[in-house]
Amino acid sequence: MNMMNNVLPFVPRSGLAARASLNEFVNWAKSQIHLYDKPSDPVQWGAISWSRWGINNTRCSKLGKRNESLDSGMIDYVKAMLFEERVVNLSEDNYRLNALRCLEKALLDINKEADIISVTAAIFDRATLISQEYNSESTAYSTSLQLKRICDKLIESGMVAKPFIWDPQVKEPKMTLRKSAENAEKKLPSFESIAALGDIFSSNPESSLDIMVTSAVAILLSQPSRVGELSYIKKDCFVTDRDEQGRSQLYMLWYSQKGFGANRKIIPDSMAEICKEAVGRIVDITNEAREYARWLEENPDDFPHHLGVPKKHLDAPLTMEEVCKCLMLSTKNHSPRNVFKVFIKKICTSKASSGLAREVAEDILSGFNEDDVSRVYIKGRLSGYEFNDAFEVTLRKLNLLVREKYLPKHFPHTDSKKVVKWKDALFCFRSGTFSVNKGKSEKPFGITGMCKHRLSTQLTGTQKKTQSIFERYGYSGVKVNTHAFRHLLNTVAQRGGLSQELIARWSWRLHESQNWVYNHVSPEEMADKLEVFLPQVVDSNILASIKTNVPVRMKDVGGFENRIVHRTEFGVCVHDYAQEPCAKFNNCLTCGEHICVKGDDVKLLNLKDERGYLRRSLVSFKKEAREETYGANTWLETTIEKLERCEQLIKVLEDPTIEDGALVKGVDNSWTAGCNALSIRGELGESKSGILPKNKDDDRLAELERILGLGD
Repeated sequence: MNMMNNVLPFVPRSGLAARASLNEFVNWAKSQIHLYDKPSDPVQWGAISWSRWGINNTRCSKLGKRNESLDSGMIDYVKAMLFEERVVNLSEDNYRLNALRCLEKALLDINKEADIISVTAAIFDRATLISQEYNSESTAYSTSLQLKRICDKLIESGMVAKPFIWDPQVKEPKMTLRKSAENAEKKLPSFESIAALGDIFSSNPESSLDIMVTSAVAILLSQPSRVGELSYIKKDCFVTDRDEQGRSQLYMLWYSQKGFGANRKIIPDSMAEICKEAVGRIVDITNEAREYARWLEENPDDFPHHLGVPKKHLDAPLTMEEVCKCLMLSTKNHSPRNVFKVFIKKICTSKASSGLAREVAEDILSGFNEDDVSRVYIKGRLSGYEFNDAFEVTLRKLNLLVREKYLPKHFPHTDSKKVVKWKDALFCFRSGTFSVNKGKSEKPFGITGMCKHRLSTQLTGTQKKTQSIFERYGYSGVKVNTHAFRHLLNTVAQRGGLSQELIARWSWRLHESQNWVYNHVSPEEMADKLEVFLPQVVDSNILASIKTNVPVRMKDVGGFENRIVHRTEFGVCVHDYAQEPCAKFNNCLTCGEHICVKGDDVKLLNLKDERGYLRRSLVSFKKEAREETYGANTWLETTIEKLERCEQLIKVLEDPTIEDGALVKGVDNSWTAGCNALSIRGELGESKSGILPKNKDDDRLAELERILGLGD
């Protein structure tokens, strides 16, 4: 029996290779993590979280058990994945950590051990089910996408003993019209809030807090950005360039938090001057703070100068009175020695203190001698005590402690991403700038910036003891969420007909599919777009070009490019075939890239021929549908839609009130050949729309939902 217990299990070559790849990945992360070491406080790989060293959202706890660490067989892999995501890819997607927690639980449920190289498709399926049990519908879907990325990386990196193919079977949550209405009501800013902020901005406020709030809002209303990205704006943030039409265009330099990186955003002409004014106001009240930040960076060993600092050498001993004056600590009610002792104790007990600062503070604290004390008498009366303390305080030591206590964690950079330094940041203020209690002495040691919590509190009034900016200016009951401005600009862009690609780029989203969350166009607007082909006169010469077979360019139909557009049997197609083939598979009547020209009699006849064909087909499909022929209902629906489009288009093209040469463009119905293939495979997710509901029994809305593929 003893001999049997010593037998080692056979491990196939593929398993050995997977283990070697996993170990190499973990060792790479371990070798790089020490770049985040602090002085005398190196990063501890085994810590349950690395937030202490500035790497946030890295708590390796079990699913639903915050204080219990992940299984020892998987935790090194999870830490390596988090290091790669947080530090290398500069992303903080919490769904990644949630996916890893679900994967660990799935491994334990099925294999009874959390060995990542033994994952299979069944384990990933189990992980998605666990995510659905623990999370909301939208979170489960986002987690499933992260599970897919984790699966692909494991296989591509050779960290799986038996490679496999896996795709999550979690459908993207359907956004119904009713739910979209609820979202719009919550996420769009009220007219009262925008008008009030505009009035306050126009009044040219004098307090630093009001300047900060109104200027930040003005910037957020100039381009759809996230409030956290304001901390990355530099003082010199504007760039002027020429657009494709040769006009002067203002841009602002930004840095995106969601992996888009550094880039520039276009500022609409209507907001250009307001945005410039907002930035100018911030610059005026922050110049001194930036100079202070520059001095701190360039003089790391010097104590910040003020009137209370004695003119002594950095290593010369200081008295307790001099120490308290240097630290600007009040000694009105307590002796300087006791006041300084309290200051030192706070540094010793603070979890945020670095190892070096704690070491210096503990050394000083250990030198306080409470036993060897002498009474001091003057003219026979007790005037104080003398302690035989064994510590020595110098400006060099105080400088280290002051910087540790008052400066931001990642100084001289604004955060752990090290994108912007404080000496260059637009939102750079001295500590105490926004203090409500002006009677409290302000210590001019610290630097603060665009605090998301402070801005949110000022706009929402969620802090009971602090007045919001609306309350200070007499706008009772008004409030707005900081993210509402991003929703507003996206909705305006949708309403203005900006392409989904441009909206995504303007908003700095990596995927166009995320636009729908921010689209809050009203049902009346969307219904009108679907029911009416809106004519627009662009160039009266286009009709002549079409009739004489002269090539038609994109500029002739309202575009900016100089390429030739394609002709169709009903008009012209503006799709760029150099980028991708036709996704509509010749379904021109339901395509948003197809344009008809009023007055082209040949194309009008073709449309009437198409109408006749569709009418005849409709009769046949109705008959087949009544006989329950397989697939007839689908053909019937698509034919009805095409016939409706054809009838509307002919009606517009025959309207005598519309001038010849007008361009008539329809709205895309979102159908593509790719969608059809996914539908056949049963993998097509629900369509998304930002339409708001009217009445549940509204026939017009029901038809609208049918065309867009929404509804129950």
